[in-house]
Amino acid sequence: MPNMSSALEQRATSHGWQHHSLLVLFTGLWGANFVLADMALREMTPIAFSVARFVMGFFGMFAILVLQGGAGHGRFRLFPAIARADRLRLLLVSVLGATLAPWLGIEGLALSTGARASLWLALGPVMSVAIGLLLRTEHIGKFGYVGVALAGLGTIALALDGFRSESGYWEGDLLLFLALLAAVAELHYIKPLAFRYGATPVVTARTAIGCVLYVLIASPSFVGQAWLSFGLWTWIAILAGGAVGIGVGQWVKIRALEALGPTRVIIYGNLVPVSALVLAWLALGTAPTLLEYVAAVLIVVGAVSLEVFDSYKPRGLTTTEGAM
Repeated sequence: MPNMSSALEQRATSHGWQHHSLLVLFTGLWGANFVLADMALREMTPIAFSVARFVMGFFGMFAILVLQGGAGHGRFRLFPAIARADRLRLLLVSVLGATLAPWLGIEGLALSTGARASLWLALGPVMSVAIGLLLRTEHIGKFGYVGVALAGLGTIALALDGFRSESGYWEGDLLLFLALLAAVAELHYIKPLAFRYGATPVVTARTAIGCVLYVLIASPSFVGQAWLSFGLWTWIAILAGGAVGIGVGQWVKIRALEALGPTRVIIYGNLVPVSALVLAWLALGTAPTLLEYVAAVLIVVGAVSLEVFDSYKPRGLTTTEGAM
């Protein structure tokens, strides 16, 4: 589809800097989210905290949708008119991104630390390229394979650190890996939906559908929380972290897909470990281990090799992608 690809390239050139600026801003907010989550999990069960944040994320997205005039033409509507052929894809991205990814991620965080969870995000660009190769939406060159190897070594170092008897992080690491896989896959599958129907209505619909499923799963824990006893930072983590970090943050990523491509969006996750480690050290006094430092360097350098030095360039919406 040459005309569509050409249009995407022109839009990427003219508006790419805006997406980069917003993504840079949100990396700091996402890093703070990990630290706030560490604090909130001292008072809440993991799944209840995660669901509460996603409910707030929906309200954050709903506010953006209202300000933009809704998903319809001429009258307000919450959900866009999704073609029958795209409904299964919308359900898939809703389950992946708004049910499985947060559920597995928060359970993994409860068995690990916020700093370690942010380190796993650094593997996202490499995982994205692997999924892109499988779906034929990405390609890499020789520097990309070097990046994959370095990031793989970093991942092994991180996993070995989790298996140490005094740490016991391996269960949390496994859940965080699966959560990352679901989140990365969602970005590849949601891209054509965002192109056809717009990022705001699609993210709002996806958050609403996934959140309903998530609430049903977590309802016993959600109802049993002592909401009135929570401290200030827990409420900040729920309200601000949910509406801004979960809702608006996902919108920032999805709207950047068209201009930058999934992998270049995901690479901003490599800046999150830096902010999370610094904030965790300042706020909680959590000092990273030597192996965590080594793992972080390997994964970040691997991703930079892949994104900066490799010949990879983000592709527009391909015929294969649009048909999937």
